[in-house]
Amino acid sequence: MRLPSYKKVVLVSIFVRELRVPEERVGVLIGEGGETKDKLEEFSECKVTINDNNVMIEGDALDELTAENIVKAIGRGFNPEKAFKLIEEGYEFHQIDINRFADTQKSQERLKGRVIGKDGEARKHIEKMTKTDLSVYGKTVGFVGHIQNIEIAQETVKMLLNGSSHATAYDFLERNQNRVKR
Repeated sequence: MRLPSYKKVVLVSIFVRELRVPEERVGVLIGEGGETKDKLEEFSECKVTINDNNVMIEGDALDELTAENIVKAIGRGFNPEKAFKLIEEGYEFHQIDINRFADTQKSQERLKGRVIGKDGEARKHIEKMTKTDLSVYGKTVGFVGHIQNIEIAQETVKMLLNGSSHATAYDFLERNQNRVKR
């Protein structure tokens, strides 16, 4: 008796995502001589096509998600070195829309200033205490780091955006140091 032969079929799911990045960030995304784009493709194992400020990412779903987060981080003001941390396991990208806390352009600028602080001191302090990278760009505050660290950094930034004093926000950081992943 002859058994039927079966062919082994391997299905590969290729997904495509399209994103837009601010025009002034396209050069950073591409990098000098295409270096950043090439590195992104190599690390994420995705094909990245940039046309004007539209970015198309093709690849397997998880790799594509990583590439998408790196593109979003660069688009929201992070330098590529910090954005590429998202390749590491446990790192994520989150952002807060400042518009949720401000009605006018003037109040948005004031709130951005509160998060940045004089000479960048508030931002640097939050980054140091939470082991998280922050970027205040446009109408957003972006975060790159481990999720539990991002949660603490986001809560601190929200406190500042809601009008808490810097001292109160820094006290919150001190009280939550035991939760920061080192």
